[in-house]
Amino acid sequence: MSEPALNEDILRAAAEVLAENGWQELTLERVAHTAGLSRVTLYRRGVTKENLVAALADRAAHRWQAAMWPALTGPGSGAERLCAALHACCAALELHLPLVAALGSSPQPGVGPGTHPGLEDLTPIGGQMSAATTEVYVAPFERLLRDGDADTTLAEQPDPAAAAVLLFSIVPGTYLRLRTVHGWEPDRATALLKDLVLRGLLPRNGR
Repeated sequence: MSEPALNEDILRAAAEVLAENGWQELTLERVAHTAGLSRVTLYRRGVTKENLVAALADRAAHRWQAAMWPALTGPGSGAERLCAALHACCAALELHLPLVAALGSSPQPGVGPGTHPGLEDLTPIGGQMSAATTEVYVAPFERLLRDGDADTTLAEQPDPAAAAVLLFSIVPGTYLRLRTVHGWEPDRATALLKDLVLRGLLPRNGR
């Protein structure tokens, strides 16, 4: 089957409907109306609810990678670049906050195809992460933890891969809760979360 014809207007409409109404109310009729199209037009283009969410997740993954890239490649110690990565993580999540919150209402995990990391993976709740999710969202944290260990600016981690999964599980999920449940402002949530996480990763007693 050929790929559906999804343009920016359709994706923007899908994100708007999902953010405002949640997963249960994400229908092609609503998306078509918001995009100024007919339901038949979407049907003829091969658009489905699932590939709309997969496309939104794919777009968010690319934006996440772009946000994390400066921390991975820029100057500074491992600790400094991890600090920058945590800030970028919160900023990227803020950009998709209504969408990620709405995906929490999805009745099943892994909404998108296995080749796309789902936005719902930003707040993992048990189970195994896909290889795509690990590569996009977790690997940058592992890289920075290893760099910080090498230059002694971060505490040595017995299992950097597991520590990276823990970071990915804690930071986005906590940020999402602080913003949507507790109503914290973005700057406050970012600063306090970043400070708390970094304190637990800094060397103690000279390593």
